[in-house]
Amino acid sequence: MILHILNKSPEHANTLQQCLNAMTPADSLILIEDGVYALSHPPLTDPLPDNMHLFALEDDCIARAITIDPTRATTVDYSRFVELVAQHQKTLSWL
Repeated sequence: MILHILNKSPEHANTLQQCLNAMTPADSLILIEDGVYALSHPPLTDPLPDNMHLFALEDDCIARAITIDPTRATTVDYSRFVELVAQHQKTLSWL
């Protein structure tokens, strides 16, 4: 069970797609920093599996004026981010 941490915007090569290709159904993905921009591009998030554990750092969404569809992603604060790291066996940062 891996927590994938993505901080790159969708315009940065194909990092999001590489991350998604590496994920298993037991994994989770948290979008941080410019990674939250993926949530404002429905063509990028529409193909995500409905059962995917997708999170977004709330402060980064607020700083970038990104509105979250709660049916697609769950916003988390820094404390919950730390809990997610602790709950997963490994973390993988996509830089």
